[in-house]
Amino acid sequence: MSDTHFDVVLYGATGFTGRQAVAYFQQHAPAGLRWAVAGRSREKLEALAMAHGATGVIVADSDQPATVEAMAARAGVLLTTAGPYSRYGTPVVEACVRHGVHYVDITGETPWVRGLIDAYDAEAARTGTRIVPFCGFDSVPSDLGVLAVVEHLRRTYGADTRSVSASYTVRGGFNGGTAASMMTLADTDPGGRLLNDVLLLNPADRQSEAERARSADLRGVHYDALRKVWLAPFLMAAVNTRVVRRSNALFAGWDRPYGASFAYHEAHETKSRLKAYGIAAALGAVERALDRGPVRWLAGKLSPAPGEGPSEATMDGGFMRGRYLGEAESGQRVLATMKAKGDPGNRVTVKILCESALLLAAGVDALPGGAARGGVLTPATAFGLPLLERLRAQGFDWQIEAI
Repeated sequence: MSDTHFDVVLYGATGFTGRQAVAYFQQHAPAGLRWAVAGRSREKLEALAMAHGATGVIVADSDQPATVEAMAARAGVLLTTAGPYSRYGTPVVEACVRHGVHYVDITGETPWVRGLIDAYDAEAARTGTRIVPFCGFDSVPSDLGVLAVVEHLRRTYGADTRSVSASYTVRGGFNGGTAASMMTLADTDPGGRLLNDVLLLNPADRQSEAERARSADLRGVHYDALRKVWLAPFLMAAVNTRVVRRSNALFAGWDRPYGASFAYHEAHETKSRLKAYGIAAALGAVERALDRGPVRWLAGKLSPAPGEGPSEATMDGGFMRGRYLGEAESGQRVLATMKAKGDPGNRVTVKILCESALLLAAGVDALPGGAARGGVLTPATAFGLPLLERLRAQGFDWQIEAI
């Protein structure tokens, strides 16, 4: 099997999220798809492949560049759950760009992705290689939700979009990989200088002061009369909003911006004013704690270890709902809703990640931009609404109406 080429390679397959992705592929990979599991332990990989019907096994380790090169050389699409990505991801992306292999991950590490853009975007764009981070709960619901609203306003009213305000309510658990990524982010970006840059992921020539001024993160609490909820700061907003703004900036470079003065914001919604203030206070406490070494060390000890995560019951009993209030430049308003069952950080994320990889494996000619589009892309610019349609076929609910 050492020379076999695979349509999709799942790297990090023996980790907590990786094992879920392997189980998803067993159930949903189309007949004839050649897919391999990859990671450091041959013994664990062979057992996993046998249990779930993977086509092959590849032993690779990010600390051994030659093994990563050999893995990329055998892949058409590379899906990786091996984080923290700032620790393990760069050699994988570099190998994918060198071999022209499409790539998806579930990172929320925006400073790391900024580095990828600077280092690899131009070459990936030149070769039509799609490098697509953020293919999980952060940030596909936000990125595709906004794109779907923008396209609906264009199609229905012939108008560009002035603004979209998203709000989320979620229930789920927390896995060790996510905890490790948060700790690594706190170590590599002390004080959150990069994380707090609202235009961090925009191309350098699309970081206007006007957009920066209208893009401030929500810090306080306020009541939204249209949705009839209280809005509080949302944990993932510092990731999702940057991704949505990069999508708008990239589309603008392709002469299809969302709107001349497009603005996007994101919040956590609740019907309880008291809970909204509690969420804001808790999020502020977490941010302050991660800035303090001893507290960060203690939080690391108390968090799930890599490879650990919520119970099956917790993951199955979770859910996410996002609501997207869009306003056209001509004044019309719409309210869209996206819902999915399952823990957002695990069940929802795994479904999104795997469907993203399967969409790439099916061929890029039918995707936005066709075979010529490449670079360090966002989910909206890499997949567009075809990914939303795949997710709807797998149980996501999407509704939109005028208000």
